[in-house]
Parts: sequence; structure tokens; C-alpha cells
Amino acid sequence: MAVARLAELSHAPEMRKSLELLFPASRLDAFALSTGLDLRAAPVAAAAGFDLGTLFLAETPWENAVIEERFTARVTSPPHVDTSARRVRRISGTMGPTPETLVRADRRFVAVAVGDPTLARIVELYAEGRLGRSPPALKGSALSTLPVELARAPIRFYAPGPFSGEWARGAGGLLGVTLAMGVGAYSEGDTLRIVAVLSGRWNGTDIDQLEAAWNDLAISSMGRLLGLDQPATPAEVSVTDDQLTLRVRLARLPLVTGLRAAVAADVWEFLKVPNTDKIAPPVPSAAP
Repeated sequence: MAVARLAELSHAPEMRKSLELLFPASRLDAFALSTGLDLRAAPVAAAAGFDLGTLFLAETPWENAVIEERFTARVTSPPHVDTSARRVRRISGTMGPTPETLVRADRRFVAVAVGDPTLARIVELYAEGRLGRSPPALKGSALSTLPVELARAPIRFYAPGPFSGEWARGAGGLLGVTLAMGVGAYSEGDTLRIVAVLSGRWNGTDIDQLEAAWNDLAISSMGRLLGLDQPATPAEVSVTDDQLTLRVRLARLPLVTGLRAAVAADVWEFLKVPNTDKIAPPVPSAAP
């Protein structure tokens, strides 16, 4: 699960040049035109991957009916609409062969489930207060083992264990015995301060293993592309009985430039935004 405080990041002067490299204004305008949601205005947004499908969520402290209108216009099958007593609306349809379901509540949030509509139904039930006994993701059995301080980071990534397959071999095999992983990124001047935490049962020897895994990543082709081999400050690893933590400060521009070279094209294909700067005029942000 990836979480970001998008409005805060988009209005931070030190982040503008970096964000423009990954998310050019023309592409964000195109996304807003297509979906009715200007990502630069969302206070918080998240994307979470499950075996069932993918779930996207965004806070929208404004009237968001236009998002439903654009969603309904894009579906390729007649949409099915349900409205609860608490004015939470659920709209189901298909985009080509793929089921997609939108859930929204004015001045609260919008969510889109791609794949199994069960994900959208869970969002709807939470919004109606009908899952009070079910813990939210960050208070579940795995992610609750991570430090709550990570929530202060404007950019966060979470992955619950147990890890298997390729994941289990990550971090020099440490992920194979990790309960959960959390990464927070903080913007500080021309750098990003990265804090990565693995929860589990650790001892002093695990420090050497995590340091070796970081060094291997830093000198790999991907690490060099992202500038990990030339950090602004050396990586530091610390350990407690239940948390193994790596802290490092990275120069932001080399990192963002490398990300642009590595994944920018995939990001816009994933968001279904045309790879062109020639688009129709954008709609104004719906945010107040």
C-alpha cells in the first residue's frame, strides 16, 4: 500500500521541480479532465494491491459528483448504482473486460476498485460505520507492528507479511522472517530522508545483514540509476527486539530523475492517461 499527502507535496516549493519530472502538469491536467479528480488537490491518496484487485482512494473535501459523472461516461457496460441511507454511492460497471466499482461520499472521499468489487463493498461498509469491529489496515495484525511515527511521513509504503517467493528473498533474505515492512520519505531541503522499518524478532547480527543488503542494492544497476550509491549521508542501521530500521538521506534530484527514466512511462499507462502533451484544456480543480 502506498500513501501520500498529495496536496501538501504539490504545494511544497522544494518539491515542484522534482514532481514536474515525474508528473508533468499536462499529464495531471489530462487525468483531471478524464476522471474529474485533480490529484494535486487531494489531501491524502492511497493505492493498495490485493489478490482480489487494486484499490485507489482519495480524500475529497468538496462535492465530488463530477467524478461519478466521468466514471459513468467511461464504463463500457450499463452502470449499476446504489445509494445507502448515509448517502454513500456505489457505481459498478466494466472498463473493457475488467470490473470497476466507484464508491463516493460528497465532501469525504472517493474510491475505485479495479477487479473484484468486494474491495469497493468493504470501503462502503467502513464509510457507513458497519465494520466497527474490523480493524483498519494499519491496525491489523501485521502492519500494527510498525511504528506509528511512520504516519507522519508525507510519502509512505507498507507491505504486510508473511513474505514468500521473490519477496522472501528480499533484503538479503530478511523479508522471509519479517512481519511487516514500512517505508517513510520526508522532504528536507534538496534531500529525501528515508526511514525503512522491518518488524519481527531481531538481534544484533541482523544489522550486518541489512547493511550488506543495502550496499548490494546501492551498487546495483538500479541503485546507480537512482543515485543510491551516492547518498547525501551514509546509511545507518539500528535494531531493537522487534524493529530493524535503516535511515538514509538521498539527494532528491538524482533519485527522481532515475525514477522518471525507470518507471514514468509505466505510471501514465497505469493511470490510463495519453502519453501526449496535446490535450484539451483542463477543468479547474474542484477543491475550494
